[in-house]
Amino acid sequence: MQKICLDTGILNLYLANESPKKINELISRVKKGELQCYIIESVLVELYLNICKREGIEIARITTLSFIRDFPHILVNLDEDLIITAGKLKCQHQADLSHIDCMSIAFCLNTGITFHTTEKNLKKIPHNTLQRLKVVKYEY
Repeated sequence: MQKICLDTGILNLYLANESPKKINELISRVKKGELQCYIIESVLVELYLNICKREGIEIARITTLSFIRDFPHILVNLDEDLIITAGKLKCQHQADLSHIDCMSIAFCLNTGITFHTTEKNLKKIPHNTLQRLKVVKYEY
């Protein structure tokens, strides 16, 4: 089974019912069990924050907890390798990548899993480490 890692942008668009057809198809494939989905734990914190800003604390709590319970995913906790790889990426690309993007990218680099993202700044990163990253970019 193909393994993927999702960033916050994809989840935000999906849960805000603003997602493009391509994202809806991706989410549908995960729900059908055609793709194995990994999500960094910090992505869910950022997801909650974004929903909270848009819709308030209670809707953010309900939506985030429902997503965690109902959406088939494997939650990725930080381990030593992930901390070091993500920290190095953030150190090298402070202006272009968020901490959470660095964690997701580090996980994908460490495992060879494809990163599905809406991040616009990835193409600005010249560092050859990111050349090893398998990315599927979604426009919105």
